[in-house]
Amino acid sequence: MEKTSNTGIIRSVQKSVIILRHILNSPDEVSLLELEKKLGYNASTIHHILKTLILEGFVSQNRVSKKYAPGPELLFSYLTANQPEKFFHRALPLLDKNVALTGETTNIFIRQGNEAICIAGVESPQTLKAFLQIGRRIPLNATAAGKIFLAYMEEKEAMDLLRSNSLKQISVSVLEKLLLELQTIRQQGYSIESNEFDDMVTAIGAPIFDGNNRLIAATSAIVPSTRIDEDKINMLVSSLTRIAHEISEVLLDGTYNENPPP
Repeated sequence: MEKTSNTGIIRSVQKSVIILRHILNSPDEVSLLELEKKLGYNASTIHHILKTLILEGFVSQNRVSKKYAPGPELLFSYLTANQPEKFFHRALPLLDKNVALTGETTNIFIRQGNEAICIAGVESPQTLKAFLQIGRRIPLNATAAGKIFLAYMEEKEAMDLLRSNSLKQISVSVLEKLLLELQTIRQQGYSIESNEFDDMVTAIGAPIFDGNNRLIAATSAIVPSTRIDEDKINMLVSSLTRIAHEISEVLLDGTYNENPPP
């Protein structure tokens, strides 16, 4: 029988909510020791509550640091909050991996209305490169990451958005071509944009999904067009689609691997 107070409050539920609130409000991952000191609860009680919250997807644990962070069930709350990068921070090692494999700047974008916003990324080490611009907003209809969002939404929603006054007016012929391109993107699982939004820039986009196969973000590799040829595109597509799949898995896992910052 759950312990209740004389006001009808279930203590274990109350403690769970307080622990979860502390994790949500913390700018960094939270340790068991920190929760014990800050909240004054027994370490065993906190451990069992965290284990339950991980099981239900509300908290995740970093296997390396053993610390705790918000879980996948809270993803959509974070996407609408001011700091979605907090949830996606655990994907940075995979972005690093793609930069190491391809030599090109790799980002994560989320959608806000008719734009995609860069909320995380790793910059290429090369002298000639696409610069990382956290917070940059790009249109959905003319970018690799943006087209991923259009391709995976319902066709009516995409049509309404493309016809809205908030986007640059698109001619009927361009709209028809774009709709065919979106079908191809969905079928093949990636997008390619060349010199369409930024001159001399080519980008590859790939989808990031949640556990219900809903699109939650897009990852993009951005390359100076002078370095692009068919072999480079094939290599980028292969690497980025694999990384996007790994990011989806990391974001949904109750535990993850990430070395703490120095």
